[in-house]
Amino acid sequence: MSSIPKPEPAEFRAIQTTTAWSHTLEAFTRWCNPRPGEWVLDIGCGPGKLPALFSQQGCRATGIDLDETMFRPVPLYPQVVCGDGLILPFPAHTFDLVTASNLLFYLDSPITALLEMRRVIVPGGRIGLINPSPRLNASDATTMAERHHLQGAARDSLISWAQRAENHQRWSPEELNQICGAAGLRLARWEYSVGPGFALFAIAQQNDQ
Repeated sequence: MSSIPKPEPAEFRAIQTTTAWSHTLEAFTRWCNPRPGEWVLDIGCGPGKLPALFSQQGCRATGIDLDETMFRPVPLYPQVVCGDGLILPFPAHTFDLVTASNLLFYLDSPITALLEMRRVIVPGGRIGLINPSPRLNASDATTMAERHHLQGAARDSLISWAQRAENHQRWSPEELNQICGAAGLRLARWEYSVGPGFALFAIAQQNDQ
């Protein structure tokens, strides 16, 4: 696979706060149906937009990211830690909801990440995921950007996301369910989002729930 660099911290912050992706994260937060008082962990949180949104819903949210520069000069949400999503620094059965936005599709071993997410959710807990769907490609992303007259970071981030998806992984609900099954999970709910369905929202739960 060719490597397309991930956004730098300043670019990541702009994407989370000034582009349509901010609205996508807001929609995903609502779609996860968080309940006040729930413990929520967002893995690969970047500057911290998602944990901030869950906190606004009354949840006790934490974000974690491997790149501490994402938190500079200050994170978008104060309860963030630097750490590895494949070796989470939390006890088992800690969180009601664990989320990962545009993380899993980058990984060589997504099953390893899902097993670690499963470890830290409580019995009956949920795992919320956003990943590119097979409907996302650079050509259609460019067409969408032109149709909506996107400029600057909004245009660049959409097309770059499509290019990275083409060079990594894109999953249908059926394919993602198979990956989840290898980690003892099942898709309880899913939905296409972003334009013509460029993103796949998914909720996974333990097989015995």
